[in-house]
Amino acid sequence: MAKQTIRDDSIGKVIDEIGTGPMCFTQNNLNDLREAMLKGGWTAAQAKAAQFVGTDGYTDLLRIMEIMQKHRLSEAAAADILQNLPQIRVGHY
Repeated sequence: MAKQTIRDDSIGKVIDEIGTGPMCFTQNNLNDLREAMLKGGWTAAQAKAAQFVGTDGYTDLLRIMEIMQKHRLSEAAAADILQNLPQIRVGHY
């Protein structure tokens, strides 16, 4: 039970740190990134994010991924964050 509380607390901290604001990438981009995370882990997700180099979305995605890694989220938890990112960014999560 304690592990679940710790994980929930970490996810809450990640959501707070990501914050609200406009998104510079599409839901399709997030879906691709989430699939890469689930299939190949952090390395695959970072490689997928690198496809957006030179865009505002790339900078934001890197920031979000760094926040998730800093809080040591599992790949599954990070994929859930990516799936729900539009709701998080508008403050509905």
